[in-house]
Amino acid sequence: MPRWVWRVLPMPSVLATRKPLLSRQIDGPSGPVSIHQGGSGTMEKFIDRLIRQFESGALGRREFCQMLGIAAAITAAGGAEANAAPAGRGFKGLGVNHVSYVCPDYTKARDFYSSMFGMQVVNDKGKGRANLAFGPAPDKGGNFLVVHNPGANPPKPSEAIIDHVAYTISNWDEGKVRGALKAKGFDKPTGRDGSLHVYDPFDYDVQIANAVQENAFRRGA
Repeated sequence: MPRWVWRVLPMPSVLATRKPLLSRQIDGPSGPVSIHQGGSGTMEKFIDRLIRQFESGALGRREFCQMLGIAAAITAAGGAEANAAPAGRGFKGLGVNHVSYVCPDYTKARDFYSSMFGMQVVNDKGKGRANLAFGPAPDKGGNFLVVHNPGANPPKPSEAIIDHVAYTISNWDEGKVRGALKAKGFDKPTGRDGSLHVYDPFDYDVQIANAVQENAFRRGA
């Protein structure tokens, strides 16, 4: 019969906040083998080795079933732990995926934001809503603005609101930015150099800011 030895292996320093891996070392007919939580490649090799030993007669049916069952149990435990959020801590947000913008006429909002910021109009089927994509590619943290009509079930009133949204642009040139806004009919934007405010067709405050200066880590607010 194989000999079973329990060991608790320390995690690498980069993963020190997680619980230690549970490992079981098996001294089988062909030498010791360690089974770890996680590491699908190692587990696949271990199971393949078990099958070959069983087919060659080096491993009995009972031993084969015992080892296979334990391997499956350890793998399942490792998967459950990997999917769990750290105790006492929330999730780590990667970014704002999209903002949902409800207005009386989504087409006016669509035309304004696509013209002002060069947003790409996607999924506009003429049914009261459209997605406006901007920023990096979708698989690299891109964002989109969902503009849509209220619909049959408008959202309930909330005590909190988002009183404006700031869109940053690169290669800021104060004169050129103000000139471009004036050409679109915004003669007197409010705000300060590097951070200007205008209003969209539904009087919503839109901030246009220098991507370098409008940085919470640099400004402290």
